[in-house]
Amino acid sequence: MADRMLWAKRLSGASFLLLLIGVVSYYNAMPAMFDELDPAQRHLLELEAGESGEITLYSLGEYVALRVTDGDSQTAELRLINISGTEESGSSPTGLHVERPGEDGTIYAPVRVFGSAQAGDYTLYNDGNSTLWFVDDISAQNALFGNSWFVLMFFGCCLGIPLGVVALILALAGRRRVGKAGNPVVMSKEGRLPTTDELYRQYRGLPEAEGESKIADPFPGQTKVTEESQQADDDRNWRGWDDG
Repeated sequence: MADRMLWAKRLSGASFLLLLIGVVSYYNAMPAMFDELDPAQRHLLELEAGESGEITLYSLGEYVALRVTDGDSQTAELRLINISGTEESGSSPTGLHVERPGEDGTIYAPVRVFGSAQAGDYTLYNDGNSTLWFVDDISAQNALFGNSWFVLMFFGCCLGIPLGVVALILALAGRRRVGKAGNPVVMSKEGRLPTTDELYRQYRGLPEAEGESKIADPFPGQTKVTEESQQADDDRNWRGWDDG
């Protein structure tokens, strides 16, 4: 019980320290995050409506096409054609591909993801009526993890929050054990300390056991010696001693 509360205090202190490091690191990593994640600052292609551009894709890469959003869902309206004339269809964005705020407050929404395209040269066509940005997410992530402030922010938040949850669970479990251990021992009706069986029933909240059967007298027929008879015998012995 004491160990649980001690570990809860240690983990809560570690969690607070890690989260503090994460928050401080976040403000120092913001410039690098905008440099790598803002499509207007870091992109492979920026195509106006009706334009096209040449692009080279590499294996194990993840490429994302984005458009500026004003709250409405955006359609892809693009074509990615390889040198043999075959179109790469790509896939729709998932929950991992979230909207990205630019440094000037512009919100960019992903409209198409190309994560399994074969390496080679491609031509990207913007068939929509708005600007299209094409970015390399893997390169951006590698650049961010090369920034020490971003690494501190990442580990501070990813470790601080779970440790805080564990500390909270340990603290609640420790308080519950303290509450059970603090229950007073109730004396028995006869004014004596309870037996082990009675203590167990009190702890578990079980009803009291029915009256136990009395044990038979092992010496039936013999006269029990009481305190009064013993005192009378002592008085006679002393009287005989005085009479000489």
